[in-house]
Amino acid sequence: MSSYNILIIEDDPHIAASLSEMLEILDHKVLGVAESFDEAIKHLNEKDIELALVDIQIKGDKSGIDVAEKLKNDFKLPFIFTTAYADKETIQKAAVHSPYGYIVKPYSMKEINAGIEVAIQNHKNLSEVKNDEGGVFNQQSLFIKANSRLIRIDINDILFVEAKGDYTVFKTEDKGYVVNSTFKNVEEKLNANQFVKVHRSYIVNIDKVVDIEENNLLINEQIIPISRGQKPNLMKKLNTI
Repeated sequence: MSSYNILIIEDDPHIAASLSEMLEILDHKVLGVAESFDEAIKHLNEKDIELALVDIQIKGDKSGIDVAEKLKNDFKLPFIFTTAYADKETIQKAAVHSPYGYIVKPYSMKEINAGIEVAIQNHKNLSEVKNDEGGVFNQQSLFIKANSRLIRIDINDILFVEAKGDYTVFKTEDKGYVVNSTFKNVEEKLNANQFVKVHRSYIVNIDKVVDIEENNLLINEQIIPISRGQKPNLMKKLNTI
């Protein structure tokens, strides 16, 4: 069973603590607990989250459904609704945002485990379908908009991509190109077989990786961190003996 970095969005501290314990027993890593919309967005912006468990009723003016909308549209992350409400109206509101799971409280560890595995797999399947439909993934070059110009870059020349606040930097051996684009958008445009996200701020060209040691890798004398949650995916992409 794989291990994932998970965000719990739950305003009941007792339920959050119980859920955290379940997840840790299942060998997942809880990167944070948010009680409100604002807290959830803060965690998502600052941490390498791979999946969110979202209670529909949370503190503040915005609900878990509002968080789900951000997860789906801005962060492109899978999420599971965890709620005590199973009435028709609540389910219909939740279904609009296409959750990867819906678990009604009280839930068991077995239900949580199954929900997570199904959600992650559905997210991967959906991403693969989008990749197949996109057409850009088999291209040998990419046009980026930098300094009001469209610049053509050979895909194979890209060493790595780094998130820099509201900007993204494409680094080649010769120079770096600053692009006004979200990191998520860039990730979706690159071939997942050649480029892999190794950290919340880095996507690397696996063909350019020179050396890997513990939680760092080396590309063209640049040391790049590898997050715990992303390392298994990186290792699967490498041709090792």
